[in-house]
Amino acid sequence: MMRITRRRTLAGLGGLVAADQAVRAKAAAGAAPFDITRYVYVPSATTPEVTVIDDDTISLAARLDVGVIARQAVVSREAATLIASDGQSAAVSLVDVITGARRRLVLPAPAQRLTIGTSGRLAAVSDLAGGTIALVSLGDDIATDRIEGVITGLPPLRDVMFGDLDTMLYIASARPGGIGVIDVARSRYSHDIATIQPAPAGIATLARTPDGQQVLAQPQGGGPISVLDPEQGKAVGQLVAGPGAAGMFTSGTGAYLFVPDNDRATLAVFRSVRLDDPVTLPGAAGVTGVYSAWLDSVAFLPSAARDSLLVYDLDAMRLTGEIALGGIPERGAVTSDSRTLYLPLRDPPRIVAVAGDLRRVHATFDLPGPPLAALVAGGWGICH
Repeated sequence: MMRITRRRTLAGLGGLVAADQAVRAKAAAGAAPFDITRYVYVPSATTPEVTVIDDDTISLAARLDVGVIARQAVVSREAATLIASDGQSAAVSLVDVITGARRRLVLPAPAQRLTIGTSGRLAAVSDLAGGTIALVSLGDDIATDRIEGVITGLPPLRDVMFGDLDTMLYIASARPGGIGVIDVARSRYSHDIATIQPAPAGIATLARTPDGQQVLAQPQGGGPISVLDPEQGKAVGQLVAGPGAAGMFTSGTGAYLFVPDNDRATLAVFRSVRLDDPVTLPGAAGVTGVYSAWLDSVAFLPSAARDSLLVYDLDAMRLTGEIALGGIPERGAVTSDSRTLYLPLRDPPRIVAVAGDLRRVHATFDLPGPPLAALVAGGWGICH
């Protein structure tokens, strides 16, 4: 596992590493390496609290107060910062996940969508309805985090994704025709990239191709997914997808692209070397995410319609099993070493840890209330 460290005293940590005597001894010496990738952050959907789980010991580590009841939350590995918004206020809460220190950053428009850049040092905070994006720079201390630029006058937005080493920002909107490109350095709209086939209702979702070089645009209402080349500034192909296609998810190594179809109850698996020739596997309805684990040898597909988790062997390219969850799955995350999927459930509220090698649940935690999502800093397979 790659270890990202920051030097910080732990006086204000409030018990986050209270059980880790070795870390505390180093802190007392004045040099405390702290690896935030070992922790899983689970914001509550009903309180300003985040439950923190230590993946090394598979145990509850602490609870953080983020100051708002989160409707959106992201965590930066490089800045060791959790950003949360209530989806309505023109402000975000910035929380240092090492010390627990918190700061409220006032924005020019409501914070309805949070997106972290590939560098982990830049965030796009979007007012989807109002067509405004604030670019927030994340420093080594939340006191230095600041607004770098504001882009206004955009159409109503549906998705926002960084690209090209955070020099560009791609936007999906209700405007027909294609996607928009924003020049991050200048904080201004640059140009459009049109899709091959008309998208009269605009673009719903964005993703990167498995190699990270091109942009995928899924039209509102489903249908073929356009492959857009930012360098050429045009569409260069399209992927087969039906009207029930529910998002696009890239695996951790970039070997696969997953496209679940809720209408057909299928899962299309595109290999990075042959994007034009997908393998179609049995799936399910009510799918909002696909997670790869164990160095992309296994994939997990949670279904809200079945309250279960479908398990796929990606080496054999087949469905191998189904795990009953006993609750409705929310957005999960896979640890950065690809070993474990943490999947929150509601009614009753809890989170399950699913081992990638064993392909079964190996730990379950009760939560104090309904969860929003599970977050891992620099988690496996995170695309935007």
